[in-house]
Amino acid sequence: MTALKKSSYSPTTMYEDYAVNETIFHWQSQNSTKPDSAKGLSYINHEQLAKKILLFVRERNEDENGLTMGYVYVGPVRFQSYTGSQPMSITWELLNPMPPGLLNDSRKLAVG
Repeated sequence: MTALKKSSYSPTTMYEDYAVNETIFHWQSQNSTKPDSAKGLSYINHEQLAKKILLFVRERNEDENGLTMGYVYVGPVRFQSYTGSQPMSITWELLNPMPPGLLNDSRKLAVG
């Protein structure tokens, strides 16, 4: 699960999570995750391990009234590639296209 706008997050949890396009999502792991760690390998090898990775996103933690926003289920994803370590930047392929409204919000955040 990931929130797209992270203004209320601490500097150590300001992960870069955004849609590249309707079927590709860039996601960063927790800061302690290395590619050769158990968690990192579970992401990389999830299909061989018969693990499904499901993507849930929300625009931000709270709405304009201070109420907690719910997550939107985007669907299952498949590992494509990674770069870096602590955190790992992972590119996921969405098996179903991201809804247009959520895609537009997410892509704006990738630009800044």
